[in-house]
Amino acid sequence: MTISLTLRIRAALLTTLFALMYPKQCTSHPGLTLRLLHTKSIKTQEPPKTKASYLHPKSIPVSRLDNLRTTETVDVVSHVTPISNPAAFLANISIGNPPVPQLLLIDTGSDLTWVQCLPCKCYPQTIPFFHPSRSSTYRNASCESAPHAMPQIFRDEKTGNCQYHLRYRDYSNTRGVLAEEKLTFQTSDDGLISKPNIVFGCGQENSGFTQYSGVLGLGPGTFSIVTRNFGSKFSYCFGNVGDPTYPHNILILGDGANIEGDPTPLQIFQDRYYLDLQAISLGDKLLDIEPGVFKRYGSQGGTVIDTGCSPTILAREAYETLSEEIDFFLGEVLRRVQGWEQYTNPCYEGNLKLDLYGFPVVTFHFAGGAELALDVQSLFVSSDSGDRFCLAMNMNAFDDMSVIGAMAQQSYNVGYDLRTMNVYFQRTDCELLDS
Repeated sequence: MTISLTLRIRAALLTTLFALMYPKQCTSHPGLTLRLLHTKSIKTQEPPKTKASYLHPKSIPVSRLDNLRTTETVDVVSHVTPISNPAAFLANISIGNPPVPQLLLIDTGSDLTWVQCLPCKCYPQTIPFFHPSRSSTYRNASCESAPHAMPQIFRDEKTGNCQYHLRYRDYSNTRGVLAEEKLTFQTSDDGLISKPNIVFGCGQENSGFTQYSGVLGLGPGTFSIVTRNFGSKFSYCFGNVGDPTYPHNILILGDGANIEGDPTPLQIFQDRYYLDLQAISLGDKLLDIEPGVFKRYGSQGGTVIDTGCSPTILAREAYETLSEEIDFFLGEVLRRVQGWEQYTNPCYEGNLKLDLYGFPVVTFHFAGGAELALDVQSLFVSSDSGDRFCLAMNMNAFDDMSVIGAMAQQSYNVGYDLRTMNVYFQRTDCELLDS
């Protein structure tokens, strides 16, 4: 699928449209991928030049390293940095001894935490690479049997190391050594806490990603730090993905997680978090979508919540109904971008903030009464020039799975309780929780 645009429009919208038009930007399962920005695999140890100067994690002062806690008496937190293209939220976590700061994609759609490790065939990142030979706590991990785990695990008979390989549908991939290392986090009282012997992927061949230094796997599977190291609770609060100066985006791991708001039942199947999405409304209008569209039948369909996915992805019937309703609402007053075709993201000429003032909220209705309300910033993405915008949703043309992505979760605190098997949605200003 492509959109035929003039060269002038292409220059303004190419990156945005390319990142939004294909349902391949998720880590929900190996068939849906993490990112679409095709960064070539480059042998380099120098960070690239970037306009995103805010993409630098906080370093740990040497004076504080002697006071690292190893208990679980306080909340483990990470202040979070957003990036807007593609939409993602990055956790500030340090690895090794001495600790090396890293920016990791917060990903509830995959299990394995991995970082780029030297020496490697690495994609460029904005911060120094992790060098395992310089860490006193780096150890090789043993191979484990994990039938549904996203990384393929196998033993290298020549080196004796346990190797992993994780590949996505757009051919983005990470390959390297399964290892153990100490991770260092902040705490709720502005202290530090270390967790030793956390299994992670030491990525030695990585391509197809951009800006961040790896992935923080928060899925429910074998290699997830949630189930291995932090019990059964975690939460995150995301503000506006387009505001890098907002200081209150936060991730909390463990019993101190913010488990507040309206609950909806959670199911875990093949290392994915499934929710029971029942209906979608636009303003006060409940859309005519058969509820069975969102159901999981065996290993097919269902609705996954995945912060490693930028846009929301809907099964065909749901996407067609919602996008047509939005196009009917906007097409009467705004000009469509030339070349817009059916089954691609509808795009319009106009200013997102000015021309969509008063646009009705799209609400996802879940079992148990929980709701997720998508306002303009969660529904649309603007061009850099600000004079055009597109629907930030995709149709899943490959299977019937729907995915609640990162953009849809802006302005919400989302809490996961794996004991009660519930997910909690609370629309809030994250500043109220970041105290």
